[in-house]
Amino acid sequence: MMRLARLALIMASTLTLASTALAQQEMTVEEITNQITNLESEFDNFSTTVNTLQQEERELREKLQSLRERNQELEEKRESALAEMNDRYQRLVEDPTIDIAGAQEAYKQAVMAHQQNKEDIKQQVSLVNQKSKEVEEARVSKHSLINEIETLKEQRNIARVDRLENEFNRSGELEVSQSISCDRNETLGQCENRGKLMAKQKASKQYLDEILTSLSESSLARENLEKASPNVQILGSKTISNGFSGAGNYGVKLAVELRGQLPQSQACTLLDVDMRYCATEQRPGELQAGDEETVDSSVMHPLTIRSNVYDDEVIIDGVSYGSTPIEVMLPGGEHEVEVLKYGYSAYAEKIRLKDAMSIRADLEKSEYSFTRGEKIQDILYRDVRGPELVVVPAGKFKMGDLVGNGLPNERPAETREIPNALGITDTEITVKHFRDFVEDTAYVTDAEKRGTCAILKNGRPEFNEKLSWKNPGYKQSDNSPVVCVSYNDAKAYADWLTTKSGFKYSVPTEAEWEYAARAGTETDFWWGNDVGFGKANCRNCGSDWSNQRPAPVASFHRNPWGLFDTVGNVWEWAQTDNGVVVKGGAWNFTPSLARVSTKMELPADFNSNYIGFRVVRAQ
Repeated sequence: MMRLARLALIMASTLTLASTALAQQEMTVEEITNQITNLESEFDNFSTTVNTLQQEERELREKLQSLRERNQELEEKRESALAEMNDRYQRLVEDPTIDIAGAQEAYKQAVMAHQQNKEDIKQQVSLVNQKSKEVEEARVSKHSLINEIETLKEQRNIARVDRLENEFNRSGELEVSQSISCDRNETLGQCENRGKLMAKQKASKQYLDEILTSLSESSLARENLEKASPNVQILGSKTISNGFSGAGNYGVKLAVELRGQLPQSQACTLLDVDMRYCATEQRPGELQAGDEETVDSSVMHPLTIRSNVYDDEVIIDGVSYGSTPIEVMLPGGEHEVEVLKYGYSAYAEKIRLKDAMSIRADLEKSEYSFTRGEKIQDILYRDVRGPELVVVPAGKFKMGDLVGNGLPNERPAETREIPNALGITDTEITVKHFRDFVEDTAYVTDAEKRGTCAILKNGRPEFNEKLSWKNPGYKQSDNSPVVCVSYNDAKAYADWLTTKSGFKYSVPTEAEWEYAARAGTETDFWWGNDVGFGKANCRNCGSDWSNQRPAPVASFHRNPWGLFDTVGNVWEWAQTDNGVVVKGGAWNFTPSLARVSTKMELPADFNSNYIGFRVVRAQ
């Protein structure tokens, strides 16, 4: 397809023979760039030559000016010598003995000097004219060279656009896995279709990112990505495996065949060049004014959603995508978009997606107050989400041993205040959460650096250099709480969340942890003063994991404020005014140490396969 921009640019250019030959060749961007570099070097030499010639011309003109000024002096000397000689002639008439030879010689020399200066002026004018001509010719050549360079730059922009389109509009195949929780009110087929759709969305987003990364001008394209609307078309998909996992989630693995699609003019947007480089003739079958538009549902388009609030929830076609800002890949066609937040009026819109689209949802505060138990989940980068949190309201509570079963370090009990509502992870940080952090930062834990992950053997910690968060000495899954992490490691993870999300994350203070774990109660456990049977994972607590290993997070009931596992499973790091402690007990510790007020003081670099953590986030 002939580009109108290319035709117009080439036809309108006045080129030298060399550049005309270049224009007729199909050169790469690199080849054109090399030609430009060479010509720019030549241009620099021309600039030096022109400057030299101009300096020589100035010197010639200065000399000409000097000759003209001397001509006036010589004329005055000639006239003076003539007057002297005439005077002597007049005196000679009266006195024949007067010698006039000296006056005659002086006059002769003055006339000759004057005539020679006139001749020098004539010659100097010729030299100035000649040098001026050289300067003008050099300037013309320089301007011609500039024109040639700029013409090549035009060709390079066209070549850049062509290259970008060729690099973008390529096909490939990806294998992606997606795990989802089936809703109770949907059939297996509906759950499977939802899983496949989410897998295709994941594949589309990943493929788009791979294309952008592989572009020759990747950094520039990413800078301008929000201004453009590149698409990904799904050419086909094949199910590799599917079914339910041991954790009860439905998983699907697809091989998806995809192709990048860069709409007209978008190459110019990504490269930040004038749109004329992307002007094309209308393709056969392309829409004209008044034509009915059809939407290809096999093409995946980016949809970006932002709102004026944080901690909201985006629901697209009934599926939750977390909080704004988000960017997802959706098939072309109609979609229902909702943005929800407790205490605010809902945003709802039905959209027709046929290109990249951005939505700004402005939610207005309603008459309802901030709701305890509200869920929060921040998008960190790409499709990586932070841990899920629940909102804990501000308030006062009694902290410490309130029943009389506690240790000395739990006394005296005192009233503490949490001045502001905060978000706290509803579970311990999981292996999957921590892996996202490590993969993004290449972070190395204290246990990995020092070989110091401790296990409990015969009631005492014993260090094992082979153990780490990746291998804690027992079987774990992505949904297990991460262990073999020190307070230092937990703080590094919280700092990373802060950087990635833009919100302030931290390891909870002891007061924040105990306040959230108590959930308004004043008993040893949030359900009472007796641990009961099968309500938590601790030694002899009656669970399938007791004294064996941590349970997958959220394996037991939430407390009244929506937190899982505040009793047992793994100890959790917390900050104090004087250092750090662990709270909540663990799978291999007695129930009496899983009470809400129990704490153990430990060094910040200590780690073991029975200590994990959770994080809090400020509003």
